[in-house]
Amino acid sequence: MKSWKKIGLLISSIIIVLVLSAVFLINQFLTSLQPPKIEITENYISTNQNFTNAVTLEKISVDSIGRNGLPVKYTVNYWTRCYIDLPKGRAPEPPNKIVFSEKGDYWWIEEESDIQYIHKGLQREKLGENNSFPIRLQLEMLPTCPLKFEREQWYFVRVGDPQVTGIFFIIDEYGKEHQYMISSGVSPI
Repeated sequence: MKSWKKIGLLISSIIIVLVLSAVFLINQFLTSLQPPKIEITENYISTNQNFTNAVTLEKISVDSIGRNGLPVKYTVNYWTRCYIDLPKGRAPEPPNKIVFSEKGDYWWIEEESDIQYIHKGLQREKLGENNSFPIRLQLEMLPTCPLKFEREQWYFVRVGDPQVTGIFFIIDEYGKEHQYMISSGVSPI
């Protein structure tokens, strides 16, 4: 093989490696800007990242539905919050899946409530004077999720990620699960 062919092959190989590396890095960067992928089922919640902050499941009574078929104005009647509990003396590895009926490196609290919300754009705003979650000082720490999802009942799930306002979740009359993520529009950078 002539030397100019070898040089051309070497240059072509270097260019191909550089282009593929650039495509990979651009893809990684753009993927990091996207909100997390979250899957909610009747039995668990999982993410392609980790749950480092508390996850809150809110049972809601819907007052009005928007044109997109999602609740716009609703009242939170009950909520339960899952706190991540990383044991001391162990390298912290927040979970990427929380199974509602199993014990894990997390614990739950629950509370009745009566707080109204309205969604405006990508955000939700509290209505009325009752504008905070009433948390009693002596809440019982529960090992598993006390909430059991009901059919044809709306829920709002907050995952503690600044890129996600929340996720509406409902199980229809046939048992099919539906979830609708509302991104906050906040950049992770």
